[in-house]
This record gives sequence, structure tokens and C-alpha cells, in this order.
Amino acid sequence: MALSRKKNQPRTVPALFLHIQKTAGTSIVHMARQYYGDSLVSHGDCWGKSPDQLRQFRFVSGHIGYDFARHLMQGRYSFTFLRDPAERILSMYYFCRTRNPEEFDIYRKAHELDLPEFLEAGLHDPCVRKNIWNNQVWQLAHGYAHLDEHGVSDFGEDELLRLAKAHLAELSHVGLTERFHEDARPVLRALGLPKMKEMPVMNATEERPPAAAHDEAIRRGLGKLTELDRELYDYARRLGAERRTWWRRW
Repeated sequence: MALSRKKNQPRTVPALFLHIQKTAGTSIVHMARQYYGDSLVSHGDCWGKSPDQLRQFRFVSGHIGYDFARHLMQGRYSFTFLRDPAERILSMYYFCRTRNPEEFDIYRKAHELDLPEFLEAGLHDPCVRKNIWNNQVWQLAHGYAHLDEHGVSDFGEDELLRLAKAHLAELSHVGLTERFHEDARPVLRALGLPKMKEMPVMNATEERPPAAAHDEAIRRGLGKLTELDRELYDYARRLGAERRTWWRRW
């Protein structure tokens, strides 16, 4: 779908955003929509479609995994954002509790279960597990089964982490939610979008206690669910620091 640009609109760059839930990605999509218009798909738009059906769109974003995204990466600026794993789970839980429980099973689970029960379910309940058990590693190693029937239990933990790290290197940019305003700037620049003093924050959940404020049992539950995600997050954080240092020296 090739759309004509309005006068004075920037010339946008084809993009692929591997959008992991609750990493502030909706703010990027909101900004991009103003310039890509009808040539943007996001969030659940990818479900039930093949990569070939999405090639016509200049900005493809969705809660998709690497196995789906890789078919759309060539010729596009590709990026993702990662978030502190424990904070991502807490944000996911409280966000789901604000939604209609009849819309998705994960929303219903969050309404039915208190936080300790929800974390415990992440270890054994298939619905909860696929949304919170090392979800960032899973999304980057393979991801939701758009193109095949593989699930997270089909991979060993070492293999998941190895694949996730390798696939990070294939992306044009990896940002951190905790550095969102700084790490979003190179994305906007690469896509040909205007600079912004402050990125809008969309879909933020209401104030909630951070992970550190919860009792030891909650923190321990969060830790069990995020061991691989923590390794990946720390790895991405080190890579980002090295790249920023290199650019300053250059």
C-alpha cells in the first residue's frame, strides 16, 4: 500500500517493530501512526495473517515473536524494547485487571487470581505461563505460534537464551523501557520522524508498588518467572552502554 505524502510530511522509512507487551511500545506506535497513516498495522492486527499479507504496510508492529518477524525484517529498520522483567510482569498483571475479562483469557485470569496466585499460575498454567514466564526471551527466541505449533516447552532454557541473544544482534536497535525517552530518539531519527522533547506515554497502568516494595514471597515468585529474562535484559543493557560509549568516542 503506497500512500501519497501530505505536504511537509517527513518521508518515512519501512519499519518492523517487535512489540513485547508492557514495554512502552504503544507510545512508539501512537507517534508513528500520525505519519504512516493507513500503512501501519499494530498490536493484534498481525494475528491470523501471514507475513506476506503484511508486506504492503510500511510500518509493521505487533505482539509477535521473532519467528514471525524475521520474514519481514529485510529492507526494514527493525527494533524492539525490553523492560526490567519483574516490573513488566507487575505491569502486565495490573493492566489485565483493568481490561474486560471476557476479551482474552489472560485478562480473565488476572481478574480471578490475586497476585501471588497469578505468579504461581505462571509456572504451570499454560495461559498465564505463555504471557509471563520469561516472555521477553521467548518472544525473541521464537515467539507465539503464528507460523508453526512450537511452544515454549519445546525448547531448553539454554537454547532459548542463546537464540534470544543471537536474534537481538539482528535488530537495528534495542531500547530499554527504563531509558524510553532517550532510547526512542534514535528510532524516530532512523524512521525519519520529527524529534520530540518528550514522548507520550500510552497505556500506562495506574500507580502500583514497584517490585522492590513487595514482600519477599512476591519477589521470590517474580524471580522464578524471570531468570532468563533477567539475563537477557542485563545483556541488552551492557550492549547498549557499550554502543553509547563507542558513539561518543567516535
